[in-house]
Amino acid sequence: MTFLHLWAAWFLAGVPLIVLLYFMRLKRRALPVSTLMFWQRIVNQSGRRSFFQRLRHLLSLLLNLLIFTLLIAALARPLLERSIQNGAGTVLILDARARMNAVEHDGQTRFAKALAMARGHAHQISGQHQLALIIVGARPTVAVPFTSDEKPLLDALNSARPTEATDDLNAALTLADSLLASRKGENHIVLISDREPKAPSLHSHLITQSIATPLDNLAITRFATRPLPASPETSELLLEIQNFGRATASTDVELSYDGRLLEVKPFTLAPGERRLEFFTSVPRPTRSARGWLKARITTPDALAFDNVAYATLPTTRTARVLLVSRGNAFLEKFLSVDASVKFQLITPEAWQPSLAPKFEAVIFDNTLPAEFNLTSTQGNFLFLKSTPFAAATPLEQPLVTDVDAAHPATRNVSLQNVTILHAAALTLPEPHDGWTFSAPLRSFDHALLVTGERKQQRIAALAFDVLESDLPLRVAFPLLMNNTLHWLAGEQSAGQQSAQSGETITLTEGQRITANPVTSENEPVSKPDIAHFLQPMHNGYYALSDGDTMRWIAVNTFSADESDLRASGGNTPTSPPSVALASFSNWPFWRWLAFAAFALLVAEWWLFHRRKTE
Repeated sequence: MTFLHLWAAWFLAGVPLIVLLYFMRLKRRALPVSTLMFWQRIVNQSGRRSFFQRLRHLLSLLLNLLIFTLLIAALARPLLERSIQNGAGTVLILDARARMNAVEHDGQTRFAKALAMARGHAHQISGQHQLALIIVGARPTVAVPFTSDEKPLLDALNSARPTEATDDLNAALTLADSLLASRKGENHIVLISDREPKAPSLHSHLITQSIATPLDNLAITRFATRPLPASPETSELLLEIQNFGRATASTDVELSYDGRLLEVKPFTLAPGERRLEFFTSVPRPTRSARGWLKARITTPDALAFDNVAYATLPTTRTARVLLVSRGNAFLEKFLSVDASVKFQLITPEAWQPSLAPKFEAVIFDNTLPAEFNLTSTQGNFLFLKSTPFAAATPLEQPLVTDVDAAHPATRNVSLQNVTILHAAALTLPEPHDGWTFSAPLRSFDHALLVTGERKQQRIAALAFDVLESDLPLRVAFPLLMNNTLHWLAGEQSAGQQSAQSGETITLTEGQRITANPVTSENEPVSKPDIAHFLQPMHNGYYALSDGDTMRWIAVNTFSADESDLRASGGNTPTSPPSVALASFSNWPFWRWLAFAAFALLVAEWWLFHRRKTE
């Protein structure tokens, strides 16, 4: 025998109090009466109120002590060891994914209904029928292992919250199967959700209890932004909206930038229709702006979180560039028209190493200072043709064969069929003195562009003279130069500007991120304090700090499967008698003790009124 609540034994201290109350003498009031004929029985009973006379009639005392003992035993929750080892087990799976935030017709959310149903299961556990709890958010998690005590289950359910993440229920079912694999007795999986899993037939012990009805819903399923290459001061927006309803729906979508309304766009969508819209001329944020872009559906519906979408624009900054050249019309023209660059031109003879820290980037056009040394130099540099890296036999008319689209310098750059007369066959250096190198642009085994990084310092070297190619005549030239200069100036390639709710955001050394999202301009921003990684469960803006700089990450759900509430529904299926946790056959032992105490209390009351006990 095992007792779950040993603290109930402290109530045994009340036994002497019950005995004391039983032996207390009744103090009667003296009243004058006209005759004792009608009070003879009372007078006779008065003689039996002595201590030893009361000991002859202990039935009332024993009944009261037995009732009190049974109540204490029920409160202690006794369990039989054999019941624990051979009893049945049920894994309760609580769906806490994004779609469970949907509001039903009665005003309750699906998650609130699921919680109420889960609490009902928790109240019915016993030593013969243990329960384990799995909560499904971004991934299935065992909240409570198998237990016969309802308190940890209720605590876990009370602290459970719906997420705005998405996941596949089959992963939770597989986890439940593994929990039941080594258990004896009759085992079952109870899934409390708003829909059937995709492959329920693979789990023979599965019982699905639905808490949903079909609902109409409008949702924003895509919202993204990018700067226009031809105009860095403006951006382009992509918005996708879908009608997951059974009737035609009309609504307005509000676009706002840093809390200020930009545009209101009306939409009318047929049932199941999806609409794509593009918006241009969105301003780029300055350093003092947050760069928040928000799209909001104005018509309320069953699911609120997919009516709002978040995006961020990277902050623009003016890069100070020093051009060291004897004359390059293409470079000078590009630098003069690029609004994100402010440049100065000097001759190679006027160059001094002390100038480098005053600029975000220095361009050496077909010149290399004699005293240049990667180990001791300070600043960020771009070398054209003449580079500090070793070169083999020059390449004649090399072809561009490999472009690393993920590198910030060559992102969105198309260099197909570029004609190059001569190029140095650069050798990719080995890491040394803290420098690491890569070759985002190659001609077979030879590097045409070498980039290197060391802490906050960067360098890039182009293996050919742009005047000895047709690159300046192509659109790729200003894009390649702009990407490279802004990368040298310390800008991230936009880093990670967006993420899915439930996705793990991995941080590098020195980075911190807020744990809670910000959804409004008026909300305070908590100090970033999460290191290494973060798995956001709710949509909004998260502040990412990297030293003295801070940028924003927009988190959204964007899942048609979560927003489509039409297929949901169905009545809660009736569980078979073998798994009906509320049946008398599965009553826990403590309930039988409590029932026995109640039955004895009724019997004692009846005997007292029949004058059988005192």
